[in-house]
Amino acid sequence: PEISAILCHHRGDFIYKAVESIKSSVNVTFEIIVITSDDELAIKGIQGCFVVNSYGGPAEKRNIGATLAKGEHLAFFDDDVEVEIYCLYKLLHSFRVKEDIGMVYGKLYNMEHRNRFDEAGGFLTKTGFIWSRAGQNEIDRGQYNTYETIFSGKSASCMIRADVFNEVGGFDEDFWILGEESDLAWRVWLFGRLVLWNPFAVAYHAFNTKWKPAKEFYTSKRVHYNGCRNYITMLYKNLETRNLWKILPIHILIWFGAGIAMVIAGKVKAGVNILRGIWYCLANFQYLTRKRRKVQEKRVLSDKELFPYIFKNSTRGYYKQRFLRYITLGLHG
Repeated sequence: PEISAILCHHRGDFIYKAVESIKSSVNVTFEIIVITSDDELAIKGIQGCFVVNSYGGPAEKRNIGATLAKGEHLAFFDDDVEVEIYCLYKLLHSFRVKEDIGMVYGKLYNMEHRNRFDEAGGFLTKTGFIWSRAGQNEIDRGQYNTYETIFSGKSASCMIRADVFNEVGGFDEDFWILGEESDLAWRVWLFGRLVLWNPFAVAYHAFNTKWKPAKEFYTSKRVHYNGCRNYITMLYKNLETRNLWKILPIHILIWFGAGIAMVIAGKVKAGVNILRGIWYCLANFQYLTRKRRKVQEKRVLSDKELFPYIFKNSTRGYYKQRFLRYITLGLHG
């Protein structure tokens, strides 16, 4: 097959519609691989669909799917996504748009409000956080309707060349969930490939809808502990030393301030989880340094060469809005 579509599943019934939507894809040859924690999951009557059990996190499940894949390209989808019939074809076509494309992200709409964005890609900022171009539920007026390079997007809908995936080492399984796709995309960039946004490869995401409210499905440990730990880890692994000293201290200070603010606001569990995330990185400094060394030894492009592509200043007021949203709602973005 041209494509191995890999779906990461834990629990719930979204997976059935996700598989059905991928099954309806046209103009491409593909296989479907579902990696699930549900021992009783049974997807019947779909030729070329394989179900494999794993109790690891999404990063680990996707890596397992990649080891089983036969396609030249790996398409990763969350189990709460439904794709349009040309989505796989459009994602595959992306690799013909420009030379050296290593990875591509598709356009994600909110499944409940189908003309509003769930994701439109993002860029690294001077604080080390990622600026998502489209705000939560921003209406699509065609403002992002051109092919363009981005830093990263959401792994709920993306595709990567299988050889590039293996070359950069796949997903970092220690991330478990949150930021693992950005870390992967960063390594794709570091190793000399481009990451592309394709606005014509469309899928719909149930995250943060009435069917899957964010606060019910994303625990404090996942959002606050993983978010803090994984962001710091990603920066430490991938930035050159000069920029590491510029960006990482500011980044950690913001996390520390957010943790204290959470505690003051009465959200003690959230605040403690943020502080635990910082402590993990300090306590595992040597382990993370070994990871960093492996990445830096293999990198092809310098930060100076990369930053024009992956770095942008956010819009005015973005940091204030993000900080307040994070404190009050506990949500990223």
